[in-house]
Amino acid sequence: MFPSTERYDWDSVGPHENLELSEAECWSLLAGADTGRVAFLQDGRLMVFPVSYLVYDQCVYFRTSADSGLALLPGDLNTSFQSDSHDVGRMEGWSVLVSGPANRIQDETLLTTLWGLRAQSPYGGGARNMFVGIAPSVLTGRRVRMG
Repeated sequence: MFPSTERYDWDSVGPHENLELSEAECWSLLAGADTGRVAFLQDGRLMVFPVSYLVYDQCVYFRTSADSGLALLPGDLNTSFQSDSHDVGRMEGWSVLVSGPANRIQDETLLTTLWGLRAQSPYGGGARNMFVGIAPSVLTGRRVRMG
């Protein structure tokens, strides 16, 4: 790949603000989006997968297949989940990171509730009938915008 011959006028770019989001702002942004990435260690390798998700009762849930790499790992798996949004034209965006244990959802009442909530179809083909939930032990978020 060759560098662009276009020059960017860095002097025209104003200063950016990097703002920490409150817990309430983090949950609001997460609830308003529907795709993110889940990350976890598997056999010493960091795995990151895009997922369609939903937020319920201050937890993040997504569906996967029963034979996926994540489904085959032990319960209470230490994970991170990240969702974000950005506007290139306005040079602003936000990012929320949820870190905590991920577990297969087996509680019938919770499963009934989750299946009844409106959510995007899962990424990937095939049956994605297993819900995984991440209960956050750490929730952080940032918003970047022109100052």
